[in-house]
Parts: sequence; C-alpha cells; structure tokens
Amino acid sequence: MPRRRSTGLLAGVLSLLTVLATPWLAAGSTGTAPAAPASPSGRGYAVDTSFEARVITLTNRRRERAGCRPLRLSLPLQAAARSHSGAMARATTMAHELPGELGLVRRVVQAGYTPWRRLAENLGAGFVSPRSVVRAWMRSAGHRRNLLDCRLREVGVGVVRAGSGQLWWTQDFGRR
Repeated sequence: MPRRRSTGLLAGVLSLLTVLATPWLAAGSTGTAPAAPASPSGRGYAVDTSFEARVITLTNRRRERAGCRPLRLSLPLQAAARSHSGAMARATTMAHELPGELGLVRRVVQAGYTPWRRLAENLGAGFVSPRSVVRAWMRSAGHRRNLLDCRLREVGVGVVRAGSGQLWWTQDFGRR
C-alpha cells in the first residue's frame, strides 16, 4: 500500500508556542488534575489514549537520539492538552488560544501544573497517525525545538477524534 504524504494544507495547520517565564504558583491551586473526558457523549469528540501514548513514545525516541532525557508523563499537562484538543475539535479551529478559552499558562495552572519554570506547546490537526504528526513536528523548526529541548522534563498529550473523524493533537511540555 502506498504511503500517504501530508499535503501542504496539512503541513500548514501546525502551530507553535513557547512560553518562557519565571516560576509562578497560582493562588489556591491544589495541584490535582481535573478528570479527562472519558467518552464522547455530549462532547462531540472521543479521546484516543493509545495515540497519546504513542506520541510520547515517538517523542522520547527522538529525544534519546538527540541526547536528551526522556519526558515523563504529567497528568496535569495531559489534562490540559486533552482539554485544549477537545476545545479545538468543538471549534473546528486550531489555535493556541480560542475565543473564550484560557491561554496555555492558565490552562496548565488550572489543571494543577504548578509551580512551573518552562512551558511549550505543539499543535496539529488532520494528521492520521502519531507517526505522521511527530514526523511533521520534527520537520518544523519551532516544533522540533520544543521536542528536543532538553530543559523540558514532562509532557502531556491530548488526542481527540471529532465526530467527523478529524484528529486534533496537543502536546504540552513543562519543567517545574
């Protein structure tokens, strides 16, 4: 079976954000992650946990080749990433901050990722597999920089499938 290559349109729907800041702790934060959506009922999307795990595995393979430590799964980052992928699926728009939604910093803090020293985020839409989205991120200078930033230590990945079958990808990185 011939390999499908991502089109210019799919490659063009990647986005990047890196947030560098001083350590910050939200007042009243409990450090616990909110429950991730378990089913598509009423949400219009379903979480794909196997794809999430595969993205982490593929990312860590790339990091190992670059001499970086593997990223550890962070449940608060995962909750923030899943929530954002769901928001993008509902809005059918890929963006780091959607109208009425919190930005990256507030999303991860609300999910319980505090205190933090460094954050970064990769997004994708339309890619059909973990391999295809990680490959596309590695071909983009900014996304590659996030993936191979040895200063980042934790990751959360959110992959949701919209009712249309479209996959939405969020990869949130952090260091406390």
